[in-house]
Amino acid sequence: MSAHAGQAIHTVARIVEEKHDVTIFSGAQTHPLAAQVAGVDIEKSLLVLRVFCPTGDISAHLLAEGLISFDLEKVNRDDPPLLLSFEKVRATHERLDSNLFEIRCTLADTLLITEKPGGARVPFIQGMSAAAFLDMYAGRLTVRAQLCNLSMGGCMVQVPLEESTPLTVHQRIPSLSLEFPNGEGLRIQGSIRNMRPFGRARHMAIGIGFVELDHKTRQRLRHFVTECELELARRAGTEYRRSGTSPLFLVNSGYRKKIASENRRRSKQPPMVHAIKEVARQQHIILHCMKNVLPFPRDVLYDSADTLLHLAESDRNQFLYVLRYLNEEAPWVQHSVRVAALLGDTLLAHANLADDAQEAVAGALLHVMGKPLLLNERLPTLDSCLTTSQRNILREHVETLQRRLREIDWTPGPVLDRIISDINERLNGSGYPQGKAVAALPETVRIASVIKVVDTLTHARNGRSALAPLEAYRQVYNHEGYDRECLIRYVHRYGFYPVGSLVKYSGGFLAWVMASDRKGVPRQVRVVKNLAFEDSMLDTVLSDPDLRAIGTLEGVADPADFQL
Repeated sequence: MSAHAGQAIHTVARIVEEKHDVTIFSGAQTHPLAAQVAGVDIEKSLLVLRVFCPTGDISAHLLAEGLISFDLEKVNRDDPPLLLSFEKVRATHERLDSNLFEIRCTLADTLLITEKPGGARVPFIQGMSAAAFLDMYAGRLTVRAQLCNLSMGGCMVQVPLEESTPLTVHQRIPSLSLEFPNGEGLRIQGSIRNMRPFGRARHMAIGIGFVELDHKTRQRLRHFVTECELELARRAGTEYRRSGTSPLFLVNSGYRKKIASENRRRSKQPPMVHAIKEVARQQHIILHCMKNVLPFPRDVLYDSADTLLHLAESDRNQFLYVLRYLNEEAPWVQHSVRVAALLGDTLLAHANLADDAQEAVAGALLHVMGKPLLLNERLPTLDSCLTTSQRNILREHVETLQRRLREIDWTPGPVLDRIISDINERLNGSGYPQGKAVAALPETVRIASVIKVVDTLTHARNGRSALAPLEAYRQVYNHEGYDRECLIRYVHRYGFYPVGSLVKYSGGFLAWVMASDRKGVPRQVRVVKNLAFEDSMLDTVLSDPDLRAIGTLEGVADPADFQL
């Protein structure tokens, strides 16, 4: 019997014993379907999945020619997820209900996939790890990643969603660096063959083909692939010729420190945080489809809009508070989700505008999507101080978004279209892209414009520090391009100490505002720091009248000043 016999099914059995996610994917689908493990038969190498398919037709795309592809993700709160991808597995299916299916997947003996050219493709599981660095645009941008598999022909890496924005299918990678735990590595050129969301994790799976390998590089790559194959067999318990770990995976102190720095323990989070972060994740799904000219994921966009509106209606204070948990997202995602959230919250309070809330929120989620579509060698990133010429490039983002929507043959509704087209226009005609004036801008657009500019001013951007809300309100009020009545209503609704902002008290305490009274004064806060003790953190919720214990309210603070 082969040394690899049962390797795949035993590995799957170990993973599904712990907390895990299964998602089924297909190149024809814009996003994967979640599945559940219904059973594992080790003797028959059989994995049984159950999946709810909204269309009721699972065979058309997900089970083409009796083959299925799925991701298996082992979830660990304190460590990076273990992501294992199975592609084109033999499977049969049975309909259990109108939309519920059981899929019986027959796994191969080995986890290795034989491919041409290059022999085996080795998955990095069982604790195997290696870092990857994609140097884009002649070294002007480096994208960090983790290696998922390796072969002579290419590799797959997982890239954090927030760093995947510049990447596109068929894009050339001038320099891809692979670094193993012992410090050995390889620098190689590549081209992105495919990319997709990786399971339910916050990563994008990037398939890279190697190009222009010289003889020396090919020999070194062959050595790495062989070592990885033997190490996988050893860790899976199917290879005994090697008594110890491959030298490649003997971790030196520098590598261990680098990996550990990325595994940040999450403190206990409010219930809505997961929903907000899922909306942020779906922003990347939408961008991925538009960048690669895939069918527009309308259902994903409107699911995000409905989620924000539902959260705003169910517990408004907690909804506004959890927006601060977007701080780890890409800046363009933070901005679009915050603007969409506040726009939805505002429109729901206006009986004559509430019917337009879903379309308007969807428009706000899309309104900056043209900016990441513009990334190229002249504009490698949106997250650093931009030159004048780069800022001029960004002024084309509205037309770029509209053009891409036409290319993928999706026509937005009138309210959504007005938001993405006109949110950057100004009442005095000084805006862009068309220089429209007050008569051409409906109330919904004027409200959205105020929300957008206040969010921009109260968050750091391109080397400019964040303004306190009062400073931002004054600046907008004195600008002839914004509707003062809309601004006044905004101030009345969110106050000078908005829920979710960081405030400072005279006793030297910093706290996040969790709820405010009718006058906009904080009535409940989460105290996180006593400035007298710089190295310690707090996590204490205080409400009236206990707030007196930390002093009088002094004002809004910038979290960046305190590494919060």
